[in-house]
Amino acid sequence: MHVPVTAGTALPHDVEATLVQQGLRPYRWSAGPGEIFDEHTHAQHKVLFCVDGKIIFRVGGTDWPMRPGDRLDLPANTRHEAVAGPAGVTCVEAFLPVTGPQPGDVSV
Repeated sequence: MHVPVTAGTALPHDVEATLVQQGLRPYRWSAGPGEIFDEHTHAQHKVLFCVDGKIIFRVGGTDWPMRPGDRLDLPANTRHEAVAGPAGVTCVEAFLPVTGPQPGDVSV
């Protein structure tokens, strides 16, 4: 599976405004040094920017290291895990709006 991490796509201080201009609702979060995020999924496509520190996302056995300004596009329902860098990390993320039929929808 290809999970695009795009290096240096935005200046860290511009990330939230960039996502708002795209009609998204970004939020900021931080994790301490070496903090682990166990494998999980999200029902929506996640757009995430690293704005301070470092983080490594693991998807399908492949590591995707991120530094400030890097963007991650994680498709909906993609199993992933992550670990914050040795000095911790701060990220800004948003989820793309759900479109089309969803699991559990009833058609009429």
